[in-house]
Amino acid sequence: MTRLAYNIGLLAGLILALPWLLVKALRVPGYAGWVLHRLGWADASLSSTVFPNSAASPNPTTSPRIWLHALSVGETASVRPLLRALRAHYPQAALMLSSSTRAGATLAAATCANLVDCRLVMPYDLPGAATRIIRRLRPDLFILVETDFWPNLLGALAAAKVPMLLINGRMSPTSWNHYRILRFWARPLLFAPFTFLAMQTKAEVDRMVALGLTPARVGVIGNLKYTAAAAIGHRPKLARSELGIGAHKLLWVAGSTHAGEEEIILRAFRRLVVQWPDLFLVLAPRRVERAAMVLALAKQYGYRVALRREPKGAAAKGATEAEVVVLNSYGELVDLYSLGTMVFIGGSLVPAGGHNPLEAAVWEKPVLFGPHMEDFAEISEDLLAVNGALQVQNEDELVAGLQRWLADPNHRAACGRRGGELVRTRDQGVLAAHLALIERLQTTKINNVKR
Repeated sequence: MTRLAYNIGLLAGLILALPWLLVKALRVPGYAGWVLHRLGWADASLSSTVFPNSAASPNPTTSPRIWLHALSVGETASVRPLLRALRAHYPQAALMLSSSTRAGATLAAATCANLVDCRLVMPYDLPGAATRIIRRLRPDLFILVETDFWPNLLGALAAAKVPMLLINGRMSPTSWNHYRILRFWARPLLFAPFTFLAMQTKAEVDRMVALGLTPARVGVIGNLKYTAAAAIGHRPKLARSELGIGAHKLLWVAGSTHAGEEEIILRAFRRLVVQWPDLFLVLAPRRVERAAMVLALAKQYGYRVALRREPKGAAAKGATEAEVVVLNSYGELVDLYSLGTMVFIGGSLVPAGGHNPLEAAVWEKPVLFGPHMEDFAEISEDLLAVNGALQVQNEDELVAGLQRWLADPNHRAACGRRGGELVRTRDQGVLAAHLALIERLQTTKINNVKR
């Protein structure tokens, strides 16, 4: 009955959303094709050359078919080291990566194409869609990264006896309150189908157990975001000349900002440049589609502004004369963090859950963020505990924190070093623990098939 109620609500919601989807499809280039993919009507990526018609893997021990699902940008970035490790551990495996957002799919295409055999769009969780995609993919193991639970998909995987693993699982206090109230629905449809749930913190493990899951099926094996951040630290640094920023400039990078934050940042920047005229700002909206709006907003504040890239992808002209550069491309932000004197993490001064501060900390950059870091609660607490970051509540505190770092280079450098050391320490053993768990689940699958 719970699944029936869910499907009725899902279909009703889709019908109500159709006018909005149609308007967006007409206004946003490429969105119509995206909707077709999500409706399951455009699955050309599931080619017969990648997925032969054999009923099963020739040898699941050495060539398993592993399907990983990463909701969006953050999940895709965190799973990349695991994909690389899986490719090395199972060189003959068929690795499949799905995305639920356009931004996630774009990042997957840019950074994971050489690691997987197939990239695809996760269709909406409509009745029958899950069964069709499982029939096409024929996975030996399904791995969900962090979140994006779909009851019909999980139910169909369970019916097909596919082991399911949740990695980097998280459950914020807000989500916990909702799930606790609806535990009669959440536990059987969302969590019970999983073979094992690897959560980010002990507190989240306790919440899962409180929902009725057995302790043997839940645990903490390390946060892949530390591993992903550590890998970033091995990349070559960008040159400041690529942004037209002189070596004498003090560079403030404000990354993954949301609506309502850019105004705070631009006001803070205006107060800071009075005392530090060599301060330069890189402003990176979380959604690249907002870049033009953020550019216009910065111009309203009277700044000389440039886009990071022109529409054709070339470096923007006039950046050398600018005071503010607006990032309008995917995949570059983590590299721009390496150039920063100090970094602000967006989605945190407004209630958006925050974004990943480790992508800046790995470069040993001092990091600030606001009070709303619910999606990165463990990581933000870790950084604060080692004095590798500063949490601020509002514009005045943001300005005060930046003023202290600008006035005291030794203090900001020490803060950055502590953050970098945290990343290197927490990365140790994480990939090995995940591979061991995947190996165990693969063995369970093979034994079940034999029986």
